Amino acid sequence: MNEQEKAKELIRIVQDVKAEEILLFDVNGHSSITDYILICQGRSQGHVKGIADRVQEEFRKIKIKPMSIEGYSEGSWILMDYDHVIIHIFHPETRAYYNLEGLHEGIAAESF
Repeated sequence: MNEQEKAKELIRIVQDVKAEEILLFDVNGHSSITDYILICQGRSQGHVKGIADRVQEEFRKIKIKPMSIEGYSEGSWILMDYDHVIIHIFHPETRAYYNLEGLHEGIAAESF
């Protein structure tokens, strides 16, 4: 599975578990650490954790493991690093506070 296919699969998974405000940034050529950044949010901390659980479960089925997962115990901002694709799953208040979208101004994002 190439990196673009991995990003599209992540979108399908988070849509299936009703993630909200899904944005995909193609940062290839703009970042030295990744090619795609997916940002989404859940309605509650439990929903945020549920989204992360489903991503990990579905990727495990196709033998893809995250390089790291950060923030799971708090459930307000979970970062999952799948090498060339990084996913940020936020609680809405935390997302508004950190405004990662603002860091990527000037880079076109697809909204789902």
